Amino acid sequence: METTDIQKFRSRTSEAVRVLAFFRAKPGKGKELEQILKTLVAPTRGEPGNIAYVLHRSTKNPDELMFDEIWIDMKSLEDHLKMPHMQSALPKIRDLLDAPLRIETYSEV
Repeated sequence: METTDIQKFRSRTSEAVRVLAFFRAKPGKGKELEQILKTLVAPTRGEPGNIAYVLHRSTKNPDELMFDEIWIDMKSLEDHLKMPHMQSALPKIRDLLDAPLRIETYSEV
């Protein structure tokens, strides 16, 4: 599955937002968390405002994962968080976390 829409990436504007979302699972729960996070990729990639949505696992700790995301603008990100696939997954994700979900947003310079 493609994780990045190259055409949207090339035509992004100064309104584009990069998001890094960090997840630290309870010890031994990283694989379970990964499976839930993977279910979010296809529906998220189908959202009109999504440019990229890439899941990564830490090279140092298999219980740590991170989404690297690019959205066309902040509104698209806000809309994403309201989507049914996100609303149904968030409680399951929170139950597996050893620390609060950390979300950082950035604009390109």
